Amino acid sequence: MRVACIGGGPGGLMLALLLRRLGGHHVDVYERSPAGATYGFGVVFSRLSLARLRRAAPDVVSALVDNGARWDDVVVSRDGETSRSSGHGYAAVERRTLLTTLYRLAEEAGAGLHFDSQADAADLLERYDVVVAADGAGSRTRGAFADQLGAKVATRAGRYAWFGVDRAFDAMTFLFADSAHGPLGAHVYPYTEDRSTFLVELGEKAWQSAGFIDGHTQAPGWNDQQAMDFCAEVFADDLGGAKLLGNGSRWLSFPQISAERWSSGRLVALGDAVHTAHFSVGSGTTMALEDAAELARQLARVPEITVREAFAAYESARRPVVEGIQLAAWASLRMWEHPQEHRDLDVGTLMLRLLTRTGQSPADLLLRLDRGLPEATGLPLTPKPEGPVPALVGTGDPAGPEDVLLVAGPGTAESLAPDDHKGPVVVELPSVDADLEGVAELVRALRDTRPDTPVGVLLRAPEPVEEPVRQLVAAVIELADAVPLDVVAVAAGQSPPVENRTAQMVLAERLGAAGLRTAYVCGPGELSQGWTHVQARRTDAVWTAATAV
Repeated sequence: MRVACIGGGPGGLMLALLLRRLGGHHVDVYERSPAGATYGFGVVFSRLSLARLRRAAPDVVSALVDNGARWDDVVVSRDGETSRSSGHGYAAVERRTLLTTLYRLAEEAGAGLHFDSQADAADLLERYDVVVAADGAGSRTRGAFADQLGAKVATRAGRYAWFGVDRAFDAMTFLFADSAHGPLGAHVYPYTEDRSTFLVELGEKAWQSAGFIDGHTQAPGWNDQQAMDFCAEVFADDLGGAKLLGNGSRWLSFPQISAERWSSGRLVALGDAVHTAHFSVGSGTTMALEDAAELARQLARVPEITVREAFAAYESARRPVVEGIQLAAWASLRMWEHPQEHRDLDVGTLMLRLLTRTGQSPADLLLRLDRGLPEATGLPLTPKPEGPVPALVGTGDPAGPEDVLLVAGPGTAESLAPDDHKGPVVVELPSVDADLEGVAELVRALRDTRPDTPVGVLLRAPEPVEEPVRQLVAAVIELADAVPLDVVAVAAGQSPPVENRTAQMVLAERLGAAGLRTAYVCGPGELSQGWTHVQARRTDAVWTAATAV
């Protein structure tokens, strides 16, 4: 079988290498840049991603780890205060080393590597049995086949710039600082004994206020010296005399890429060409390499299965993993797009919020990784609350004095909330399209009939995508302008469990950022998750609820 791969980045090279090893297929890689040209600095891997890659290509992983950096700690620093957590496990390698290693191994395996080659997918389909789009986030192939793939590209708010620094930091380091134009943050990690990646993120308003140049308007390889000087000044204390390094460094916007289908006919895509995840979860290169390993495994089964069956098996195996990472990234990126929302957090709470920002790492898991986390954060962290937790109950159900009564109209305040219930009462807001005035009238009536009882509303988490969350937050703010709300409770919606937890967390955090008091509602088995959000100051309280409520 003849296979053409458009793009000679990590994903395309890994695919060529493994296809030659597994099936002996004829493979040609077409890369538009000259041999040895690369942008960027270090590439980071988690302990879990290295373990998965080692199963597919142990010699590749060994070569990378032997030539890179490894560490276990995470550090958060702001205003001269620092918090350090251990037990996380990372490795990183210089991007140039990653590429040269893959070049060498792919050539040794017999793949054809063609540099300075502007390949066109339609032309290649006339000469090859399979064409693979591995040409990154700016994929021309995806653009040409956008309708066939159902591809979507959304530009996120905020700006970022990749730099290097001539100093090896000793941890995954998150730096937060203020500037004349607004707060900004940096992700820093070592990749050699004397170099680190230094990725800076800046909110859109701050970027506009500073009058910076849009990096998308400049030629490849252009360095924004103004951006470099600005970041060097803001983070001067953290750099400690070290210098920032440029390599095509400029302010860019992050493209959020997804596709309904990863293949069309004999064309298939992998990595950033078909899906991206915000780099705050450090998974872009990892996803491309893992995509390549799975696609090679399935194509090696041809002719026992057809090419289209191989594509289907590849997507079936990889899409759930990728969508899980994209979900985590969606939850994570808010911290970087809106740094002003956590400006008032002490450094210990900021550390906890960073470690739990994807919604998938409750405190009990973190305490197993790092027993010293309470000391590192200065927080009395516990897996669960030590005292009783209020329960959310329906009208007519047995209720304790601290339990929360959930009511739903139509009806009067007297009929929906009996006098013998002395605890808080919440009215369900069923959807963003609900009658807000009707809900406001019921809340107002409940407040009039029980002036000493907290009264609020309950929402159910929407699907974990931006627009439904934004609309629901806007509806609650409109409701709160019409009638005082003592609490806004956020419960699970109709999505699968992991998506529910993430959407709940993001919704509660955004409502809190709007100045509303919130409560996270969960089943008894998820109490650790909810309590973690209280300790990270994402929400003000946690309540339990039976599944039926």
